[in-house]
Amino acid sequence: MYKIGECPPLLVVFDSCKGFTVEADGPIKDMTLITNYTGDVDYITNREHDDCDSMMTLLLAKDSSNSLLICPDKRGNIARFINGINNHTPEGRKKQNLKFVRYSVNGECQVVLAATCDIAKGERLYYYDYNGYEHEYPTHHFV
Repeated sequence: MYKIGECPPLLVVFDSCKGFTVEADGPIKDMTLITNYTGDVDYITNREHDDCDSMMTLLLAKDSSNSLLICPDKRGNIARFINGINNHTPEGRKKQNLKFVRYSVNGECQVVLAATCDIAKGERLYYYDYNGYEHEYPTHHFV
């Protein structure tokens, strides 16, 4: 699919310190669509004690019982292996080379990941501050 231009060149690679990560298997240009974030959509209140480590907030409502998240533990894609940044250090923020954007597609909310700069072959992909707007997820231990 990469060779015919249907997806960017990506590899899932195991790192003994970080676990599974995603690397560019070829150059990726700025503003390239990388993937969408997929998984089961559920209410945050239903997943408060869930052990999935890759959940992403989809909709943050004023009434928290209406807030939604994406949980890719059963149905997901390569996005679940892309690392987040340590948002407590300036060096962590400098690593970020992807961003996520929420769009409405045919009335459904979709989260799309896009490159924010040119990414060289072999470079790791880092896409977001796990805290988004909530600032409740501890990232101090991220390397």
